[in-house]
Amino acid sequence: MSVVSVQVDGNVEFISVLLDTPESAPYLKKDRSVKVLFKEMEVAVTTQKDLDISIENRIAGKIVDVEKGVLLSRLTIETKIGQIIAILSTLSAGQMGLAEKMNVMIMVKMNEIILAP
Repeated sequence: MSVVSVQVDGNVEFISVLLDTPESAPYLKKDRSVKVLFKEMEVAVTTQKDLDISIENRIAGKIVDVEKGVLLSRLTIETKIGQIIAILSTLSAGQMGLAEKMNVMIMVKMNEIILAP
């Protein structure tokens, strides 16, 4: 098991916990290119910039689109590494007052980050 740090576009660091190690999976060695993946449903959204919470991976962004459904809402968030999609309950989106042009912080737990060669 290992904790791996990955730089995305030289601006953002993602931390992932993996069963593999750089010794058992060569694509995890330093200076190798990897894909950073996570599910849209695993993205937490907050309007608080300095939220004290134990989620390691955070990126500031601005909501550019909100698609509200009966149960779920889809947010498109522009960040310094590109657009990120977050899917959350429409109830939560409404309670938070999430709307286009709002500044938000997206967060993804390290155990939800997938690294692929």
